[in-house]
Amino acid sequence: MKNSKLLVISITITLATIFFDKFKDYSNFKHGLGLPFKFLEYYDYNIPNNSLELLSLNNITKISFRVDIFLFSVLIIFVILKYSIKLYYKKVKR
Repeated sequence: MKNSKLLVISITITLATIFFDKFKDYSNFKHGLGLPFKFLEYYDYNIPNNSLELLSLNNITKISFRVDIFLFSVLIIFVILKYSIKLYYKKVKR
């Protein structure tokens, strides 16, 4: 599999983790989302009922998107996918 396809898959997986991850409380006001690292921060005392509510007009201004942590998360998922595919093909050849 080409690296560009793996990169797109890694970005998609990382963005999808926002919708499957639970809010992590840093304080009563700051909450984090994303895996493997929390790259999306939500600032409010009230947590939305679900992750889709983050995209509403009321909540979009309360979000901080950390690009540096997002890119690091994408890199980690990319490396995991790349080496797991290499390991898979290595075991299939035997």
